[in-house]
Amino acid sequence: MSGFIPVQLAAGTYVGTKVKERTFGAVITSETNFAPNMASAWHFHVNPHYSHILEGGSKELRKEGTDRQYAGTGLYYHPGIAHQNVNYLPGTRIFNIELTPDFFATYGLSYPPPSLMWGEMMQLNTDGLVRIMKEHYLNDAASVIAMDQLCVDLVAPCQQDFRCFPEWTRKIREIMHDHWDTPLSLCFLSTQLDLHPVTISRYFSRYFGCSAGEYLRKIKVERAIPLIKKRQASLTRIAYECGFTDQAHFTKTFLRITGLRPNQYRRI
Repeated sequence: MSGFIPVQLAAGTYVGTKVKERTFGAVITSETNFAPNMASAWHFHVNPHYSHILEGGSKELRKEGTDRQYAGTGLYYHPGIAHQNVNYLPGTRIFNIELTPDFFATYGLSYPPPSLMWGEMMQLNTDGLVRIMKEHYLNDAASVIAMDQLCVDLVAPCQQDFRCFPEWTRKIREIMHDHWDTPLSLCFLSTQLDLHPVTISRYFSRYFGCSAGEYLRKIKVERAIPLIKKRQASLTRIAYECGFTDQAHFTKTFLRITGLRPNQYRRI
């Protein structure tokens, strides 16, 4: 990036070819396609936006490092932070959600922090991106109010100062991600954290916005999303690989958390 001035992209503008754009009040949603092996200029966006890779992927370069991104990945882009995308895979399609300043002013919200670009502070897909994408394609009379609520729910957790959370919340997140495929219990978590199980039970929902069981289900669904998009395995195999008892259990959980059945998501 040395010696180059990043290009500023205006509201609703992205690299690639825009094939479908919709505006829901102060929210702009769009789908973009990319030519194989294309490379963008170093650029940044004027508004916060989220992206969900529908097909393909690319290599993304930032000051903080390089990351390879594939189908099923949920991403956040903070305004003003430069990045470059190169080596787009054939058939790459990306769904974008852009939040304008009016959105944040209307709901009294702040921009999500820049650290969300390279951290794992929340599960973007299961906490809203797939549901928002569903409303973009549905686009009926109820979509405006649905879009507003879903975007508020997506952004609101970022308003909390995670530095003020107890240290055990960071540790329990790591434990649950490391042990997602093994039976977990409050007693196991209590032993790992050296914390009374009643304390975990009482305060988990306050800090994570759901029960420990539902958080574990979100981890499993988050792991399933990129596997569904790879199209290399049957939904039954993915269900077992991601820790569900069978495909029916997987479908029911996936639908409840994302608003789509796995086969519907695969077809988008």
